[in-house]
Amino acid sequence: MAGIGFQLKGLFGRESLSSRIKAVMYASLVTVGPMICCMVGMAAVFLLMTGGETPFLERELYQASTSYAFAFSFMITSPVSLFLTRSLSDRLYNRDYDALLPIFYGGLQATLILAAIPALALLIFSDLTPGFKVALIMLYMSLTIIWIEVIFISAMKAYRQVALAFFIGMFIAVGVIYLLIQLGLATALYMLVAMALGFIVTACMLLWQIERFFRTPTQSPSMGFLRDLRRYPSLLAIGLFTGLGMFEHQIAQWLMNGEWAGGTHTFRVSPMYDVSVYYAILSILPTLVWFVVSVETTFYPKFRMYYDYILGHGTISDIDRSRKEMEQTLISELAKLMGIQLAFSIFSIACGVQFLPYIGFTAQQVDTFNILVMAFYAYVMVSILLLLLLYFDDRRGALTISAAFLALNIIFSLLFRGEEFQGLSLFAASFPVLIAALWRLLYRIKTLHYVTFSAQPLVVRNQE
Repeated sequence: MAGIGFQLKGLFGRESLSSRIKAVMYASLVTVGPMICCMVGMAAVFLLMTGGETPFLERELYQASTSYAFAFSFMITSPVSLFLTRSLSDRLYNRDYDALLPIFYGGLQATLILAAIPALALLIFSDLTPGFKVALIMLYMSLTIIWIEVIFISAMKAYRQVALAFFIGMFIAVGVIYLLIQLGLATALYMLVAMALGFIVTACMLLWQIERFFRTPTQSPSMGFLRDLRRYPSLLAIGLFTGLGMFEHQIAQWLMNGEWAGGTHTFRVSPMYDVSVYYAILSILPTLVWFVVSVETTFYPKFRMYYDYILGHGTISDIDRSRKEMEQTLISELAKLMGIQLAFSIFSIACGVQFLPYIGFTAQQVDTFNILVMAFYAYVMVSILLLLLLYFDDRRGALTISAAFLALNIIFSLLFRGEEFQGLSLFAASFPVLIAALWRLLYRIKTLHYVTFSAQPLVVRNQE
């Protein structure tokens, strides 16, 4: 994330309104551009299929299969992604550039092995046709590869290349689907193949960028990064808990209140809830953008100054003053961020009440949407606080909070299992965890001197 800092600082440092608008637009491109490309592409495909009179069961099967591919690829890669991010940052800090590309390929191999488990289950137990299974696995595996590639592309600071790759991939997918509909081939299988083709193009474009940037004459062993497992095992658990927590409420609805999709017994979906989730997620986009702007232009310089004083032999008064400045800046930016997102969440609820009935939302769906908007407000703030805890290397705190979030999600999903309570499980789980995460972050900052100096090992042990 630190890669876009210089450009944002340059844009925000200018006084003109146009420069500030450009800064926000640039931050939007590099943070939510890929996400918006995917969501707009999926919506365009749905509209094309509806306008092309694609049979309902075919549309339902396509939507269910793509939803499962996105969800399972994200959950599978979440633990590996967080661990690889730390391994990559350590190598960059130590200037061990020969190890970067091997870490990518080693991490990709490990992730694909993990991803093969649900893929094999699909091949063995699903009642889908063989061709559909192959197309779905192509989509699922290409998404898995992309989640890993984005980590390394971010380290390259090639954020615009990420957005461009996603745009081109989705443009190809939507274009091929349009041609298929015009040719009367609007079946779920062909739609899935077209979508898989688009993401394969995106994956190949990102891979080319990674190879071009990280290739060095000498390469380290590809699985050398596994040595970091002894140092950072908690990162795997934190990634796993946050990945599962993201989709647990939706999976619970699929299992308890869902129905079989597309005339098969492979995918369970909850159409009314899934649509509400889709629109509610849009409400958190401002936070994702402003967090990058805030961190890069305001908080990170203070954070860096504190540790520069420590490593650069600053006086104790310099160190203490920089810690207080960092604390004040962080509290101020968090308050601003929470205020901006709260205002946008309220605005989203008002728009939902007014306009969602025009696109077919029932009164219950509107109520569910309103609950989910506030639930995602708390969820996105928890996610940001977890990242900030990891900024301060508070892995124990992040692990406890992420585990509590997943556990509360499961508990409240069982308590609020009825359809009339849809959305309440995520809402009830997110707010207590938000309070706990805020307390933990403030406590970490208050005790930062102790953590930095007194809580370190007294004896240096050589790593073999």
